[in-house]
Amino acid sequence: MTSSDASLISRVERTVRQQRLFRPGDTLVVALSGGADSSALLDLLSRLPDYNLRLIVAHLNHCLRGAESDADAEFCRMAASHYCIPFEVRRVDVTGMAADGGLNLEDAGRRARIQFLGEVRSRYDAAAVVLGHHADDQAETVLMRLLRGSGMTGLSGMTFRNAYGFVRPLLEISRPEIEQYLVGLGLNWREDASNSDTMYLRNRVRHQLLPLLEEYNPAIRSCLASTASILSGDEELLAELAEQAFTEACRTVDGAVVCSVAQIRTLNIALRRRVLRHGFKQLAGSLDGVSQRHIDAICDLIDSERPNSRLALPQAVTAVREYDRIVLKRTDGADPETGFELLITEPGFYNLPSGGTITVDSTGTASFSTDSCSVCLDPARIPFPWQVRTFRFGDRMVPFGMSGRKKVKDIFIDRKIPYSERRCIPLLFCGDDLIWIAGVCASELSRIVAPSATSVRVTWHV
Repeated sequence: MTSSDASLISRVERTVRQQRLFRPGDTLVVALSGGADSSALLDLLSRLPDYNLRLIVAHLNHCLRGAESDADAEFCRMAASHYCIPFEVRRVDVTGMAADGGLNLEDAGRRARIQFLGEVRSRYDAAAVVLGHHADDQAETVLMRLLRGSGMTGLSGMTFRNAYGFVRPLLEISRPEIEQYLVGLGLNWREDASNSDTMYLRNRVRHQLLPLLEEYNPAIRSCLASTASILSGDEELLAELAEQAFTEACRTVDGAVVCSVAQIRTLNIALRRRVLRHGFKQLAGSLDGVSQRHIDAICDLIDSERPNSRLALPQAVTAVREYDRIVLKRTDGADPETGFELLITEPGFYNLPSGGTITVDSTGTASFSTDSCSVCLDPARIPFPWQVRTFRFGDRMVPFGMSGRKKVKDIFIDRKIPYSERRCIPLLFCGDDLIWIAGVCASELSRIVAPSATSVRVTWHV
């Protein structure tokens, strides 16, 4: 082994230690494609001094290149045998997967790899999955994201450790250094012919754009990788600030993220956007499909003078402005306008489809209730059957103590009842007359004119 080889091993060991990617004695899954980067990665991990790692090789056959793909899998099997370590392989028809899911080949392949590697990691109870991405990959990634449009998060490039528990010890090593290491040790690797196919954006960036940029700056690859590293540090700091601001302005209630409009408005616009992205990710699990346009649309809800409005977002998430709060919640395809109907024919206990109950108890005497969740009615004036249903546009009533009819919508607005809660509030009707809005107010029609032995008390239990 040459001094340059030893130096490379030392640099990788320093990265592992500084970034705390794994510890001595850990079990690691090595994602091996057969290419130069992952082949060098496997050898480097086997040589890390004093680490005594338990390695497992995992290879996903994408079935994209026929016999060549099968030859890649066989090469990886032989490599695992050479190092005397377990070998896991899976065949996935990525072309079919892309067609079925409406995905491009790159995205379908990425999803298949994440699932496969995650399953292997779980099976072996491994500390991490180790990937062979290097500094040149980082430069390509930054350029691709810049071309597509990205903020600091995207321009930070690939991280040393991602959310899936995948780690990248070679991010500071260049492709020429990796190939020199393999040649120096007489190690072979496989060349994927598709890496030259400029149909893919990454290959166009690698073979066309980067060589052009090198005419302006021969060190463009290292500059891009260095810029990504600097932005990554800044991104980590800003992420901590956003999480702190989120904790102060938002909370999780019944699976929804609820944020104070007043507190969100005080934030710098950049921090506000980060807080909203953090809230969306906490709710949905990822930011897939979310663009700056979506985040700015939520900001518009916050700044709007309208106290009630809603916005449909990716991943079946809805943002709802409810007076002094913004609520992010999963709709899962459910129609928020769908209500319920229930028939009450006699005193008893009635379960509501939206949750909660209505109880109708014989009281024997009539009394006025100051509790808006309870009302006393005289069936002699308001005879069974009654209908309990949810609010519909156009509903009106004469509120208790008043003479004129008023829209239920306006009553909700006056009481500042959030839009999302209005469809959960039971309304009690006798025929076409609205008698009681549970938890809100009763109708003038509910007034007890004379004591009656048949009076009943109706109570809404949430």
